[in-house]
Amino acid sequence: MTDQSHLDNKYFIDWHIYNCPFCNRRHVSYDLFDTSQFDWSNEKTCYIYIVRCRSCEQKSMHLSYEKLDYSNHSQFQGNIDLDTKIFYSVPTSFFTVDSRIPNVIRELITEAEGCLKMNFLTGASACMRKAIYELTVIEKAEGEHYEDRIKALKGKYPSIDSTLFDVLAHIQNMTSDKVHEQSWEKWDSQNLTLIIETLKAVLHEIYVLPDEKKKRSNLVQQLKEKVMDKKNEQPAPIPEAEVKS
Repeated sequence: MTDQSHLDNKYFIDWHIYNCPFCNRRHVSYDLFDTSQFDWSNEKTCYIYIVRCRSCEQKSMHLSYEKLDYSNHSQFQGNIDLDTKIFYSVPTSFFTVDSRIPNVIRELITEAEGCLKMNFLTGASACMRKAIYELTVIEKAEGEHYEDRIKALKGKYPSIDSTLFDVLAHIQNMTSDKVHEQSWEKWDSQNLTLIIETLKAVLHEIYVLPDEKKKRSNLVQQLKEKVMDKKNEQPAPIPEAEVKS
């Protein structure tokens, strides 16, 4: 069977199914509740799509520069990847960043990805600088300079691929302090994508994998206990002497 796990990281699976950011249900049905449009500029029109989850009935807003085809107010039509057509959503979907990652970092990465999608590179750069800074604070990575703090993280988690930390350590114009206005240049989209994906990989190794391993270990232990309990419940065999008598 083909691996379909990448669909869990999308907002819209197709024109019938999406991952709801309200009730946190994956692959749930939704309806196109309403649509509208406004002039984004003199030359560009922005289309508004309001969708409603069929499970929790909460509504979310999605913006696109394209007029998406639909037959009625219940579902989108057409063989298209909706996520590539929509440049901004409220609320932003948190399925791309695991909920086990600290909320402050998760929100900053989600906002950075939204800014990058809209080509707001200054906002995306600021969010990623803050996200990395928050990680060093949460993990108590000490050091006088930014690179020292990343090296401290690298030493704290030797099982994680060192290349990931090396990428973070060599980010240009990164400081160990909070974001300062006018003290750094924004990153281009290619560098931002590299930084975002590298940080997400590090966060997955720190916060997600250990929990997954723990859950699997607990599951095996529970199965083992059930087998042992069942074995203990079986009646003891009758001695051969008693059988003959």
